[in-house]
Amino acid sequence: MSRAPRPGDSVIQHARIAPVVSLALFLVLPAAIWSAASVASAQGIAPGARVTLGSDAKGRYIRVGGPGSPVYPTLDLTCDGKRWTLALTRTDEGAIYEVSRANVDTVMSSLECRLLLPDQELVLTRQQIWAAWSKPSQGGAGAPQVLAGQVVDIIDGTTILVNMGQRSETVRYIGIAQQESTRRPPSAEPSPGEAVEANRQLVARQQVRLELDSQERDRDGRLLAYVYVADRMVNAELVRRGSAEVMTVQPNVRYRDLFVTLEQEARDNRRGVWADPSEATTPTTVEPVSRPLAEGRRGVAPESTWACPAQQPVKGQQTSYVAGGRCVYHVPDGELYSATRAERCYATVEEARQDGCVAARR
Repeated sequence: MSRAPRPGDSVIQHARIAPVVSLALFLVLPAAIWSAASVASAQGIAPGARVTLGSDAKGRYIRVGGPGSPVYPTLDLTCDGKRWTLALTRTDEGAIYEVSRANVDTVMSSLECRLLLPDQELVLTRQQIWAAWSKPSQGGAGAPQVLAGQVVDIIDGTTILVNMGQRSETVRYIGIAQQESTRRPPSAEPSPGEAVEANRQLVARQQVRLELDSQERDRDGRLLAYVYVADRMVNAELVRRGSAEVMTVQPNVRYRDLFVTLEQEARDNRRGVWADPSEATTPTTVEPVSRPLAEGRRGVAPESTWACPAQQPVKGQQTSYVAGGRCVYHVPDGELYSATRAERCYATVEEARQDGCVAARR
C-alpha cells in the first residue's frame, strides 16, 4: 500500500496524458516548515504510484514510490534545456533521488522542468518546485514571477537597461549597493569604474531572467529584480567578487542570508573593495558578538555528532582558521554542511550569530 500523506504534505493530483503528464497544484505546504519530509506529490506513474518533491536534513529530493512502481537506478531531469542524471541514493518508502545544491539553485530559477521516466514525462512547474523546496526567507510556497529580456545598456554597477520585446525596463538589482573607490586606502589610485566594469563583464548584451520579489518597483519606477545569466545570479556574484556590498531594503529579503554570507567570504579573502587590509572583516550588516559563557549559550547540543535536529538545522563548529578560533556556522544548503561535525545546533542563522558564530566560507 502507498504511504499515507504526513501532516503538512501537499498532494498534487494529475491525469496521465501520454507522453506528458500535467500536474496541478492542489495544496501548498505552509512556508514555516520548509524542511518537512514531503511537500508535493503526484499520482499516476503506475496504478497507485506517487512522485514527491521534498526536503529534509540531507537536502532536496525526488521520491518515486507506490505499489507497482519499479525502482530505477537513475532518472533524468531537464530544466530549460539543461539535463542531469539523478542517481538512486536510498529507498525510504519509495526510491529517493537527491538533487545537489548547485542543481537545486538551477532548478528553482528555471521556468519549467521535466522528470523523464522510461515510459513518460512529468512536467514540474515553478509553483510546484517552489512549494516543495523554498525556504521561508525565499517567500515560502509561492513561486516568484520571472520575466525575460536582453541587456541593452549598463547604467551603473547595479542597474541595467533590459529590452523586453514590447518595452524596455530600467532594472535595479535587489539586495546590493554599488561600491567604488570610497573603501580604497588613501594611497590607492581611485578607480570609479570598477563596479560598472564588473557588471558589464557579467551581463553586457546577455539574455537575462529577472526574478521579482515582494515589491516590484522602487520610488523611481525602476524594476527591482534578481538578475540571472544562465545559472548565475548576478546580484550574488557581484557581492562574491567584492564589487558590491549588501544593502537590505524591506520587504525584498528573499536572498539576504546568501548575500551576507558571500560578503563575509569576500571580506575574508580581501576581494574587490575589501582589499584594504585596514578594513575589519566583520560585515557591517552583522553586529560583532563576543562568545557567551557556556551556561548562557544559544542553540542546543546535538544528540548526534553529524546531525542536528530538524528544528535546529544550522550547524556550529569551533575552528582554528577563522578569526582566531571562532565558531563557524554551516547552513543546510552549504557545500560543506554534510561533511561538518556539529558541536552546536541552531534554529536560525541569527541565533548562530548571537552565539558568536560567523558564516562559513563555503
